[in-house]
Amino acid sequence: MILPPKVIHPTGEPEFTLKKSAISALIADTFNGKIHIEWDPQAQVTTLGQLAFFIQYLKVGHRLMP
Repeated sequence: MILPPKVIHPTGEPEFTLKKSAISALIADTFNGKIHIEWDPQAQVTTLGQLAFFIQYLKVGHRLMP
């Protein structure tokens, strides 16, 4: 009896769907105070990207003193 070979890789690629985020805005604490960050899911590129979170990292980690 000859068995068929086992399938190692699934056929095709999984389809990813964009889920709506439950969070409408985030708050980042910067040197100039707290700012609200809102995402645009349709935009491919944002103006400041992840810069607000990097500034918060510098402030919270005491990496840069103004």
